[in-house]
Amino acid sequence: VTPELLAGRGSCPEPSGPGVDHTADITADETWAAADGPHRIPNSIAIEATVSVEACAIVLLGADVYVAVGDDDVTGRLVATGEVTTDADGTVDVRPVHFDAIDPTQPWAQISAEPMGTIELSVAALMHGGSAPINAPGALLLRGVAGGTNGGAVIRNGTVDRVLVSDAVGHAVNLDGYAGFTEDSAQLWILRSGSDDEPAAVRVEPGIAYTLPAELVIDDNVADEILVETSKAFMGDDTWRDHGVRYRVRSPLYVNPHEDGPAVTLTIDPGVTVAFDDFVATGIYVGTSEQRLGNLVADGTAEQPIVFTSASPSPAAGAWLGIYFRYYELAAPSISHARFEYAGGDSGYSGFGCSESDNDSAIIIEGQGEDDAGPAEAFVHDCEFDEIAGGTVIVSGWSGAAAPDFSAVNSFGAATPACRVSQPRRPPGEGGDSCEGRDMCWG
Repeated sequence: VTPELLAGRGSCPEPSGPGVDHTADITADETWAAADGPHRIPNSIAIEATVSVEACAIVLLGADVYVAVGDDDVTGRLVATGEVTTDADGTVDVRPVHFDAIDPTQPWAQISAEPMGTIELSVAALMHGGSAPINAPGALLLRGVAGGTNGGAVIRNGTVDRVLVSDAVGHAVNLDGYAGFTEDSAQLWILRSGSDDEPAAVRVEPGIAYTLPAELVIDDNVADEILVETSKAFMGDDTWRDHGVRYRVRSPLYVNPHEDGPAVTLTIDPGVTVAFDDFVATGIYVGTSEQRLGNLVADGTAEQPIVFTSASPSPAAGAWLGIYFRYYELAAPSISHARFEYAGGDSGYSGFGCSESDNDSAIIIEGQGEDDAGPAEAFVHDCEFDEIAGGTVIVSGWSGAAAPDFSAVNSFGAATPACRVSQPRRPPGEGGDSCEGRDMCWG
């Protein structure tokens, strides 16, 4: 199966009948057969039952039309199932389900799975959508519960298997409010989508990216990227896999649970690029309290390093904040084989570094617990830093022994502060008052 076959409707015949208009909300189960098509949706409707769309069926949506599957308290289900067979001679026969605009110059708005709805798409194409969204931009929207009010559980209310979303005039796919794809989702192509206002092919909230299908192809869009943004100061465990495009972080990213409980971990896989918008305090904040810990594991390889950089088309040092380890499990974080660029923006913090801009740096590592303990080992190692603003590259923000030395296991370019790594404060009785040591540097 290829996206070209899905877009071209494979071997499906053109409909010959007058078709059917679906103008009212659907409250009883229906089957939309190819022979009855095309199936037209000229105005917005809600699906509050099960709609099964058969192979080769064409569904045409009117300009700015919404199809909402389910609601906050009403169930609904959209099941669109194409077919793929292989003949004796090895010829593959593809008969997809096709969603398109009645007039491709007047795109439809959105097909959404609401919190109590599910969308299951197999061997299907969604084309020319994404206009004027009400809830959140995106031709295909999976919407969960806003604000983490359901205990932070992810609602996996969408399934895709050999699905094309193309020519959307905004985000092609949006995973919003703790909603995501099911584990058995596979092969999703996103092509030729985006706009000046919403250029990214995919938008996700933090804690949801791990549900994106492993076989995700993003190509030829206004911006081939995965946009990560939220107004929330929390997230769930997440893994950012290498899908061949960058993750663009538009808002401050808080790695911690929404309520007191187990630590949250963000894992970033080898080869991933994370680009931060030039936005107030844009960076990664690990943990917010001793009861809401966070961890960051970003271990690249020599062949596939992880890159933390600016999303600006003309970046400069200090374009984004950096990574701030506030409350974390001492033995849990790990960053290796990564490159940091253009960090060191105004952090608003002070007290541990080497200059007036002492906590403006690429990485800040605070001490933990009553004794303000630092890590036992340099958990940031084999990393490169360049084009870093501020007074320090890595701030050792704990009190106690002058170890570990992060400067010995990382490399620093010419365009970095002279103070590579600040030494920690010395507590009283170990060399002076609580401020002694903060003006000393490694590297």
